[in-house]
Amino acid sequence: MMEQYNLDYSFTSESRAFCQQCDFLKSRCLCDTLKTIPNNIHLIVLQHPSETKHPLNTVRIMKKSFKEMTVMVGEDFTNDLKLNTLLCDPKNRCALLYPGQDAKVLESTPATNEVITHLLLIDGTWRKAKKIYLSSPNLQKLPAIKLAPEEKSDYRIRKAPAENALSTLEASVEALKILEPKLDTASAVASFQKMIDLQIQKMGRVVYQTNYLDKKKE
Repeated sequence: MMEQYNLDYSFTSESRAFCQQCDFLKSRCLCDTLKTIPNNIHLIVLQHPSETKHPLNTVRIMKKSFKEMTVMVGEDFTNDLKLNTLLCDPKNRCALLYPGQDAKVLESTPATNEVITHLLLIDGTWRKAKKIYLSSPNLQKLPAIKLAPEEKSDYRIRKAPAENALSTLEASVEALKILEPKLDTASAVASFQKMIDLQIQKMGRVVYQTNYLDKKKE
């Protein structure tokens, strides 16, 4: 749910070779940090089409990390058969992680853990995520929950609309810490941090300082 700066992603043909295991550029390979996370709560990411090709989108890491996860791409999910079938199944207890006006703060209680079987997240810039939500009445009918993160996002290479805004991966990890407290999500966080560090290394400290650190001071 973050805004982004326009970055130069021009690479040589050699540097554009992709790792067949992690699907990242070989020069940005994350294989040494990626591990399968056996989550029980199924994550459903509703991804805006513009995010699918973004090289720094965190859902790319999530797909290689979380065992129970589905990604659906679109802008209006009102008539999405797959999603509506899932939402209408009485065995499923779905919740939307979205900071709407009526969203309740996710709390660590046994009752909450028993209720949610499928957690939906919207992946896109804040404007695009809001558009998906407003365009999809079926999402608006879901119980909405939100996080109250104590720490700021570590997504240092994308611009956030607010200091407490988290990337989709960070939001998933924070939610699962509450809903599945025994689940070890450290590998997903390590992959996320490595992706950021490699991008900063690629752009150079001066460019990072000018376009990101200095922007935060304005």
